[in-house]
Amino acid sequence: MPLNNLNRRTLMIGAAALAMPMPAFALNNSQARTYVQSIIDDVMETINSSASEARIMRRFRDVFTSYADIPTIARLVIGAPWRSLSGSQRTAFSNAFGDYLSWKYGRQFRSYRGSTIRITRVVNAGRKGFLVYSTVQQAGGQPFSLDWQVSDGSGRTKMIDMIIEGISLISSEREEIRARLASVRGDINALTAQLRGS
Repeated sequence: MPLNNLNRRTLMIGAAALAMPMPAFALNNSQARTYVQSIIDDVMETINSSASEARIMRRFRDVFTSYADIPTIARLVIGAPWRSLSGSQRTAFSNAFGDYLSWKYGRQFRSYRGSTIRITRVVNAGRKGFLVYSTVQQAGGQPFSLDWQVSDGSGRTKMIDMIIEGISLISSEREEIRARLASVRGDINALTAQLRGS
């Protein structure tokens, strides 16, 4: 099943789900496809492992944070308050946010155990990078879409967004994290501590 706990109000289809433009370098369609296939291969190897649940989740965290551009995603999710944060606050929040995302999506991907994920096409989205479309086929279930936005705008190819059945990770987490930030009256240090405990 796709992510059930994401607010359906954040539904964004296709190109509308793409993160903000990133400066493009030398990435091409073939490289974007190869990069996403590497993500898929590493994720599926991890979740299909016979290791303990705790070890699988730790491995997923390592895989996820190595492929995703966590600082960029964190900046896009927080929005304007990011500009007022010190370097140490940005680093601390990004690290806590990366762990939070890894555990959250690691639990979701565990439900894909035994599934197949097949890349169907790659679209060059210009300054937004590349959108790599894939389909998840679960045993006995209906296939659903799992798409990836990748860019080399940071100087290295990284995943910028993940879109499950039209629901953007960035859009859904923006709503979640900003609500959490409001609940602690804009205190980024309190939010960082909260995410560490998630």
